[in-house]
Amino acid sequence: MRMLNFDEKKFYLIGDTSVIDVRLHVSLLQVTAQASLLGVPVQPSIPVQILQVFMAMLVMDTWQYFVHRYMHHNKFLYRHIHSQHHRLVVPYAVGALYNHPLEGLLLDTFGGAMSFLITGMTPRTAVFFFCFAVIKTIDDHCGLWLPGNIFHMFFQNNTAYHDIHHQLQGSKYNYSQPFFSVWDRMLGTYMPYSLVTRRQGGLEVRPLKD
Repeated sequence: MRMLNFDEKKFYLIGDTSVIDVRLHVSLLQVTAQASLLGVPVQPSIPVQILQVFMAMLVMDTWQYFVHRYMHHNKFLYRHIHSQHHRLVVPYAVGALYNHPLEGLLLDTFGGAMSFLITGMTPRTAVFFFCFAVIKTIDDHCGLWLPGNIFHMFFQNNTAYHDIHHQLQGSKYNYSQPFFSVWDRMLGTYMPYSLVTRRQGGLEVRPLKD
């Protein structure tokens, strides 16, 4: 992976924390609005909460896969909306949520709202889920393959997996985000990869398809 020069860093670092703050505040607004309307609900048992979080992950993955893929195949949407995120040729952590506002609304806000409403999570469980989803998304874009990373242990959709999508050769593959790779595998958009040790040190992710 190449290093960013000073001008690129200055460009990409604008609003780093603000995009994360906005995403979390929108999620919190969703759950607090429901809490204010319905009162404080009783928390279900731990197994039920775990099932709700897992189902929310599936709902969000399904929504984001198809919207994300459509944004790549629709030239107008890609040129005017999604291409902003793909300015990150070299992904980095807090650039994960560097999106066009409309993309943030379609992918994250709508996807989060559906995950919340369909699964019937309480506001407390939803806050945990949204924070977890944001942290996972940030890790997927960090560009670092760190030993002992718990996300790499439990999720095949990880830093290297999504890094392929940001490469030119992989831009039509690995649409799934942020948790599983099931839709890519089922619908033929999965691109395998290998991690190669670089001569200069560190690892480089390379696609295995021509």
